[in-house]
Amino acid sequence: MKDFAIIIFLISIQFLAKADTIDVWNVSYNQRIIKHFNGYSNGEIVLKMDSIKPGDSLTVRYYRDTPCHDCATFLHVENEKHFVFFSSSNRGTGAPLSISVEQLLAIRNKGYIRPFLVFYSEGKLERRSDEILLFRIRLV
Repeated sequence: MKDFAIIIFLISIQFLAKADTIDVWNVSYNQRIIKHFNGYSNGEIVLKMDSIKPGDSLTVRYYRDTPCHDCATFLHVENEKHFVFFSSSNRGTGAPLSISVEQLLAIRNKGYIRPFLVFYSEGKLERRSDEILLFRIRLV
């Protein structure tokens, strides 16, 4: 009877426990981390246009509990209608993915005033739901 109670306890405890497997990502501006995000907190990064210098970049490192070490990873900069302005790619979860801030500024100077949407994906993108919205970038 004691063994039965222990087994029931062990089975029931797994239903009460919460999973601790949430995706996280760090965003760096020129190699300095400026934001930490997770699956519950996609937010916005605000960049001042007059402080952007040639060669400036944003780098994202995305981490999850089941990483792939050799899959293709992508970072897409899009508008609200999912038009892709440009992309960055690498191999493996956690590998750095960088985008040029100068490219963002050039698009802004051509008249695009809405926030840029930054999406992450792994492997072949077959459905829009395979992308994960990481954050928005607003240039002011």
